[in-house]
Amino acid sequence: MTDRCTNLLISVDIEMMFYCGKVETFRLSDIPCVWTWDESSREAAEYWAAFDHIGNNYNFDWMSIKSWVSSPVDNRHKMN
Repeated sequence: MTDRCTNLLISVDIEMMFYCGKVETFRLSDIPCVWTWDESSREAAEYWAAFDHIGNNYNFDWMSIKSWVSSPVDNRHKMN
């Protein structure tokens, strides 16, 4: 069976405290996500893609994903 997938780009609003004690709220955009329909819900795929992106790219004490939104990628253009 062929995997049924949708490529998405996610934007997230997060609150993060850095190790210095500074707390910031900001938006990250254009986070790539591949949602495999038969493996999880779209919401779970989006959340974990955002969580992994933040964990892999930021050094922080704690963070909270406040909200997120995604849009399908035009399949005529290749995702990085």
